[in-house]
Amino acid sequence: MPQPPPRENSDPPWRILSFLSNPAHSPWTGLFFRLFLAWILPFLLDDGRLIPGVSYTDIDFLVFTDAAKYIQQGQSPYDRHTYRYTPFLAGLLAKFPHREVGRYLFCVADALCGWIILSLRQSQAKKDGNNIKNWKVGLGDALWWLYNPLAINICTRGSSESLMVLLPVLATFWVATLNERTESTKQTTADSNASAATVKQVFWTGICHGIAVHSKLYPIIYSLSYMAYFATPPRTRSKTIIYKTNRFPWNHPVKFFRLAMLWIQRLLSPLPMLFLLTFAATFVGLTWLAVRLYGNEALHEGLLYHFGRIDHRHNYSMYWYWIYLARARASSVSSAMATLSLSRIGKILLLPQAFLLAYSSLGMGPNPNQLGLTLFVQTYLFVSHNKVITAQYFTWYLCLLPLCSRQIQLQSREVFVAVALLGLSIVAWLGSAYLLEMQGMSVHRIVWACSVAYFFANVNVLRVVLQSRIPKDNVKESTMQKKKS
Repeated sequence: MPQPPPRENSDPPWRILSFLSNPAHSPWTGLFFRLFLAWILPFLLDDGRLIPGVSYTDIDFLVFTDAAKYIQQGQSPYDRHTYRYTPFLAGLLAKFPHREVGRYLFCVADALCGWIILSLRQSQAKKDGNNIKNWKVGLGDALWWLYNPLAINICTRGSSESLMVLLPVLATFWVATLNERTESTKQTTADSNASAATVKQVFWTGICHGIAVHSKLYPIIYSLSYMAYFATPPRTRSKTIIYKTNRFPWNHPVKFFRLAMLWIQRLLSPLPMLFLLTFAATFVGLTWLAVRLYGNEALHEGLLYHFGRIDHRHNYSMYWYWIYLARARASSVSSAMATLSLSRIGKILLLPQAFLLAYSSLGMGPNPNQLGLTLFVQTYLFVSHNKVITAQYFTWYLCLLPLCSRQIQLQSREVFVAVALLGLSIVAWLGSAYLLEMQGMSVHRIVWACSVAYFFANVNVLRVVLQSRIPKDNVKESTMQKKKS
């Protein structure tokens, strides 16, 4: 008697992979992993039971929870030394009786961010021509964030970055919703309804962006990109505008001036102005409320401090050793001279970032397929050129990479080699930093050399990513070919 054919995915490993990649299970499974690790890892590592001298909990989490205790006692969160965040973060944690609840809250925010990323990837698949009913979330889609080890590590250690990156992703979600509604109403005669929906989405995007900038200053770099996106009419978001008109002709002054005037005219149109006013009102309103509650410290410690922040301790930035030497040289004169010198250095290092961010906002051309890539490139430029870089900063652009992965040929050999070189530079930096910090060896120059190697590895990654872009007309063809294969 012939045996029936084996059922697909009947083996236990395949069942596990199928369960993890199920769109109904992925967000909940990712949340469960985070909550479990947030409970067990601090219990095992914080007291040095497994690895002596190593604590799993992020030092910033202790700062957050200490500031929350000050609020519970009716004091200012800025009475806690080194608390330089929005007071509303400490106020949120102060609502919970146990400090570990804040860690679990960050895990929930991180899982929610992963769910939004899955939703946005589903929306992109629909725009690329896939049948939305047949499109399913795969394990590869969930690995971008829900099962990303770095994202899980950051939130389970108690870092607030998981909550901070949620806000820019949420703002991008509103932009994607705006694009979907605009496209769905193109064929209808309800122009007033389409206009009302557009205004509503721009309004909510501005609010999310205002909250994000107040909570963590870095999302302000997206402001010009959002305005440029809203300034481009849907009917002109074509490859002609993207790849020809929007590119700044730097070597032709007359053409450059005309295009600059065109962009100024675009940015002063109603939708960009509505976004700017909504964003500014939200940001200023929250900042005013913080100052009203906790005085000027909320302004200076929560916002202004980050404009000129520098760190002479070793980090991934290639500037740290320069700052370290400048601090030592200036402190030999006087403490006031050291403070002034470091402040000037911090402002000077902002100039290359400002130029690169302005160019990436307008030079790449905003459109439904390229906005995510523009935001990713901006964040990558900002982080790699920043004067302070920590592992938490990696999540700033990793949360945006899934939103533009369909516009990049990630399977190319060049991308693999570039990412491998970046990984080697990180491993080399971690090894030398361990010798410096944990072993007390004088290897400052070696750590700095690894930081320089890390910078150039980032530049190479960005170069390869931009060269691997898929033109808009080829996105649908590439997606359909993958579907057939």
